[in-house]
Amino acid sequence: MPDAVPDLVLAELRSRIARLEQGRAQDRAALPFGIKSIDAVLPSGGLVFGALHEVAGGGDGAVDGAAAALFAAGVASRTKGKVLWCVTRQDLFAPALSQAGLAPARVIYVEAGDEKSMLSCFEEGLRHGGLGAVVAEVARLSMTASR
Repeated sequence: MPDAVPDLVLAELRSRIARLEQGRAQDRAALPFGIKSIDAVLPSGGLVFGALHEVAGGGDGAVDGAAAALFAAGVASRTKGKVLWCVTRQDLFAPALSQAGLAPARVIYVEAGDEKSMLSCFEEGLRHGGLGAVVAEVARLSMTASR
């Protein structure tokens, strides 16, 4: 019988969480991928606006990083407004962003001296609220920084 109590507690917690979350995800505006198999499994049918999304390359190489950056540029190109793009070194190739659909005139580039400064700029961009997207290129993002 001792196992029944934790099960009841867990069931009650799950029920409370479900009530709190009820309808919220579906009510939020989202940017769909336009691929049914992907959009169908996302709670809002796409990437929710006003939320933090992580894009990571498949490895540590330059090709993986470039692929992730181009994917982020393609997503950002489908938003309205300026895009704040934060980096720590001057390695962003603007013509490639343009090839992904992100017009250079829409991008505000921030080159910070270190990751801490860059993440501060990124956070300020998120607080602004008037940008189409905010992108931060980081080598590794700790769990604390991602919160």
